Amino acid sequence: MDSDYLDNIFEKAVIGNSLIKNRKTLTIDYVPEKLPFRDEESKTIAQVLSVVLKDGRPSNLLVFGKPGTGKTAVVKNVINRLKRKSKEHGIGITVTIVNAKTANTSYKVLYDIAEEMGTNKIDKKLKVHFTGLSMGEATDRILEYVKKNQLQVILVIDEIDSLVDRNGDDILYSFTRANERLTESGFISLIGISNSLTFKDKLDPRVRSSLSEEELVFNPYTVLQLKEILNERAQLAFNEGSISQAAINLCAAVAGKENGDARKAIDLLRVAAEIAERERATIVIEKHIREAQEKIEKDTNYEVIKNSTTHTKLVVLSILKSQTGMTGEVYDNYISLCKMMDQDALTQRRITQIVSELDQLGLITSNVVSHGRYGRSQIIKIAVSSNTIMNALKDDPFMSTLL
Repeated sequence: MDSDYLDNIFEKAVIGNSLIKNRKTLTIDYVPEKLPFRDEESKTIAQVLSVVLKDGRPSNLLVFGKPGTGKTAVVKNVINRLKRKSKEHGIGITVTIVNAKTANTSYKVLYDIAEEMGTNKIDKKLKVHFTGLSMGEATDRILEYVKKNQLQVILVIDEIDSLVDRNGDDILYSFTRANERLTESGFISLIGISNSLTFKDKLDPRVRSSLSEEELVFNPYTVLQLKEILNERAQLAFNEGSISQAAINLCAAVAGKENGDARKAIDLLRVAAEIAERERATIVIEKHIREAQEKIEKDTNYEVIKNSTTHTKLVVLSILKSQTGMTGEVYDNYISLCKMMDQDALTQRRITQIVSELDQLGLITSNVVSHGRYGRSQIIKIAVSSNTIMNALKDDPFMSTLL
């Protein structure tokens, strides 16, 4: 195939009119200096952290709220202000921010903490290697580094609920109890950011009491608030006259109807602008917002399930048919379905791997539930619409007989 068409695409991108003057402001990582409608939340976080400027240890803080309510942006904004103020007054603080969802495993969370804190760059003896250490040894090295250097650490774990869902709360137990070991040689204050309002229910009572010394809930944005947020962001992002007010209003209405998610609203603006630029349009209008919404909401879950292997489909159906979501029941369901289809069943270990893959794809949730002295159990639930699953499976002539 002639590759000239690729050159044409790139050439059009170079010579075409750009509607956006600052694309960074429409990305998920951008943290604006001004955060509308979050003054009270900012004040609360600042008041909790201000103790560090008086040579004290701030309380551990849990921040709750649905996705797109500004939790991470507010925390980062307040911490940036705190770092500037502490530098002005010659007060040394160490801020470490990690994302538990992207880290994926408990050990990777510890590795990221060591990287961000400087342990791995400064102290070779206490280095947390990418692999090879036990969880206990990795934790001990981080705490020894804090103690040795008398660091005052503010540790932020974003999407902390993802860490507990996948790996339990052992890391949180270690860090919430760390100050008992550090005594006068520095401290660690923990800020956990969670998308789940029921996150605390999954914690061991000892971790819960230590972690949630203070709590803060972020409520979803209203349509009117989203409209103002988008207007401010559009001024930063777009060239003058490149987006209509009607398009912004529609974007706010769409996001407001779906849980007041500012992140989704801004993402919608970005995709709409890209569509408009490809069309060589001179302004982003409502049509582009609707096209962007359709593009974003295209059901990839259906395509993933439809094109999965037979055994992956059987596992998905086993989870859907499960009453409790416990791993034993799911596996029993899977064995029964294999017999009905005259299929040789995979080992339980392989099924566990498939469940992990489905979890990473976001098709299921896998939560570890503590039963106190009776141990823990894993509860698996479907995270997408059952209609999506049924529609994807019924297109498979073999699977359709099981529905």
